[in-house]
Amino acid sequence: MKKNISLQFDYDSTDSSTWHLPEGAIARLGKGNSVTMTLSPNGTLLAIGSYLGLWLYDVTKRTPLSLWEVGTQISAVAFSACGEWIATSSWGGPIKIWDVESGNCLAELPRDESGGNSELIFSPNREWFAVGGTNRSSNPEKKLYCSVEVWRLPENLQEDATSNRPTRELLYVGTNPLAFSPDGSLLAFASPDGAPEPFNTNGYPVIDGRWLLDAGQVVVYELATGKHLTTLDGGKDVSSISFSPCGKFMAICDNGITKVWKVPALSSAEPQPWHLHKVYQEVEDKGYHNISYAPENRLLSTVYAYKDDAFSMHDLDNNEILYQHPEETGPYNIDYSHGTRLAFESENDVHIWIEGEDQLISLGHTAGFFVGPQQFSLDGKALITTDRHDGIFSWDITHSNDPPHIFKPLGMKPDSDGWGERYFCVEVSSEGKHFVTSGDESSVRLWELGADTPIASFSIQAEVSDAVFSSTANLLACIDENGKVYIWDIATGEIYDTYTTEKTHNSPYIEFSQDGTYLISRSGQIYDVVQRKPLDRYSSEDGIQFLAFSPNSSQIWCDWSGAGWGNYDSIDLWDILQDEKVSEIPKPNWWKPKYIEAFALSTCGQYVACSPDTWTRDGYICIWDIRNGDEPIVTFELTESISSLAFSLDNTLLASAGTSGAILLWDLTPYL
Repeated sequence: MKKNISLQFDYDSTDSSTWHLPEGAIARLGKGNSVTMTLSPNGTLLAIGSYLGLWLYDVTKRTPLSLWEVGTQISAVAFSACGEWIATSSWGGPIKIWDVESGNCLAELPRDESGGNSELIFSPNREWFAVGGTNRSSNPEKKLYCSVEVWRLPENLQEDATSNRPTRELLYVGTNPLAFSPDGSLLAFASPDGAPEPFNTNGYPVIDGRWLLDAGQVVVYELATGKHLTTLDGGKDVSSISFSPCGKFMAICDNGITKVWKVPALSSAEPQPWHLHKVYQEVEDKGYHNISYAPENRLLSTVYAYKDDAFSMHDLDNNEILYQHPEETGPYNIDYSHGTRLAFESENDVHIWIEGEDQLISLGHTAGFFVGPQQFSLDGKALITTDRHDGIFSWDITHSNDPPHIFKPLGMKPDSDGWGERYFCVEVSSEGKHFVTSGDESSVRLWELGADTPIASFSIQAEVSDAVFSSTANLLACIDENGKVYIWDIATGEIYDTYTTEKTHNSPYIEFSQDGTYLISRSGQIYDVVQRKPLDRYSSEDGIQFLAFSPNSSQIWCDWSGAGWGNYDSIDLWDILQDEKVSEIPKPNWWKPKYIEAFALSTCGQYVACSPDTWTRDGYICIWDIRNGDEPIVTFELTESISSLAFSLDNTLLASAGTSGAILLWDLTPYL
């Protein structure tokens, strides 16, 4: 079902973790997976487009001002030249132009629904607005849509005006990046072939029978006439284009090689040739490069080096490094489009660098991540979440606006093209200690949360796919990419046992029962830890989907939808020793399909939380009291699908994580 969420300003509220929550939620941890960001022309505002919506920040005060378009995955954002308008796009939705001061939507521009992410730019003279499609995958008809649209903007763009609406003037075959000349007379953009292409019947250009992997040409058009002026060689895959403020030069970057071309005068009736002025060759580091001119016509480059996980700003004209970020970052959402201030995202914050100033401006914006298993602390004051590549996040839920503490002791491996250390899960012992499992291509490790060195480290012959720890049994288990399971006794440091599971199409997965007596794999194979032998019960052919061990370790919650193509009508509690159903929870009739995306069982075993895979952007969380009734005691509705759920120890809180990259906390007290 559709969610109609009104646009609001939140200037009077300081706790952004409570803005625009779905009904029943009490707080949000994190601000969603960031996609793009841009500074206003005067540098006072920062707009961050995310899977959650559009965040607006006051840079001077370092505080969030508002959250717009909640529930919409923002794919691109741009300020107008004077900063009075801001444009946003979303996957499959229209492009919207907003009035920054009032927050009102002034115009909606239709966009082909097959398009993915887009680049948006306003011309400096405020006369034109351009949209570049970046959908680089084929559709079922083996046709690829790739277009640049140019809209003429009225002098006075007003809300609900019947006239003075933006009109689409020009349509080209092309893609990102885009750039206007300083006077707004020229538009340059990347092109797969460097020449105009025919249009299909619905007005969008089509390239038949092939994939568009790279756009190595740059075409330039005169906007007043729509005339194609030139095609320039951009290299293998153009990453950015920038005109100098004086208008005499245009630079094209191909991830490490930057070519600067002289821009000829347009006084002649015939197009004049463009001449190559200079070539900059940067270090070959398999990184991401983005260029932009500073106001005094210096050419600058931002560089993210994959191998070193390092980010830096370079003055190409003077062969000088202006800034190098001292911490791990990532190729995340860099904006230097105005050539005066640099905005970029690190692992757990957003920063703004200003040349000549000693200190970064850090906004305290905790971006989203892909949440794996979650675990509340015994006192219920902290939530521990896992991101396989970014580490273990510890959130103080009594101060939900605060950033999390991040546990990532080994960081990114230097000189490695791989992912480095991966973090799998957190086990909370009865004494309240938190144990973390991690691993890489040859080792598995056990840590106590916060420690600098592991409790134990063991070598294996293949890459680790998952690892779990049982504090009750004091055993560490891991499964490798080939389905082989290793179990170690932490007290002795010796191998306890090994066995091989049935291979599945999905990533290998294992989990201990609460008392450590059983170990289960994704295929449904159950291993008796005490007897040191597998139970000959289930295989992947049975279609079993393991959900959770019950407090009674001989009973598991499971779903059999794999055997019935998602149409199995109940969630079952199954006795693995007797091989029979103990009880069941009927799935609601409106679940279609009936696959389960996320599941959680309370520690006492009385409450079940479950989220279906809706195959849409709408999500639902159903909670049952298994002692009475077939209907959920409450159903929460969201604008995202859910990937992870967890109960607090006293059952009063539920944590949910989904596609937005943020975590929601739900108060269950009224329903228990």
